[in-house]
Amino acid sequence: MNITDIFFNNGQLNWGAISAIFTSILVFITWWYFRKQTTLKVKDRERNKILEEVQDVLTPTIHFLEAEMDAIQDNQIFWYRDRSGKGRFDRRLSKLFYDNKKEWSATVRDIFGKNPSLENKFHFHDALYDKLNEFYAKIEGEVETPEFTKRLKVLVSNFNKSKEEAYRLRVKDFDELERILLRNHIINFRYPIKRSPDTILPRIDFWEEYRDELLKFRDTPQIKELDKEIKDTLGQLKDLDEALLEKIEAIREEYRLKYDFTKYEIDPKLREVEEW
Repeated sequence: MNITDIFFNNGQLNWGAISAIFTSILVFITWWYFRKQTTLKVKDRERNKILEEVQDVLTPTIHFLEAEMDAIQDNQIFWYRDRSGKGRFDRRLSKLFYDNKKEWSATVRDIFGKNPSLENKFHFHDALYDKLNEFYAKIEGEVETPEFTKRLKVLVSNFNKSKEEAYRLRVKDFDELERILLRNHIINFRYPIKRSPDTILPRIDFWEEYRDELLKFRDTPQIKELDKEIKDTLGQLKDLDEALLEKIEAIREEYRLKYDFTKYEIDPKLREVEEW
């Protein structure tokens, strides 16, 4: 049987056969169309999910790591106690995520599910943060002694006697002044001090005048050892940040190529920066 026998029957068009063939073609086209649409929808959902990972986790983490490395490089690490009395660092140095996994977002879980080594590095980063926090707290305890308080009162008195009224320290709350000098300057003595132009700043004047004497309270074997530990831990943290940054940038670039993300999808804040 050839094609002529299919379409013709005794010299007449075989409409039944023709109809069956066209029906089969239509069914195939319909099936192909719906399959394509379903595939596109699945791909769109997958793309949106990956874009959420990029925008909510990967890109912000890249910015954070870059800022943290700069802070370590430029000695911009500042330790303090918050209102609850808990020791912490300013925003340049912080933990990457919550310790409690129940507080992790579904997006974070997805990323760690696909990249277990990344989760391990995040944990190590936060462990180094905790070590640094502990070292700074120990330095505070070493300096904050009755001898320090006694000497500070003498220095404040001498300073105020040598200054005109407008340039004197206000010592209505000596305990607060002591905490500020201890934490803002003695513990964080490497942190750059910024002066506001044409502004009277007695506390900074006091620190600059008595800096060397006050820093002697840091000159103990225990604190010297803690300073070494801090330097070593910051070095480990910087190395880890570099490794994390390389890994996360590679993951993000792979996503960019696979899903054809634009630079503004990768980093929504980029448009604002460029426009500004």
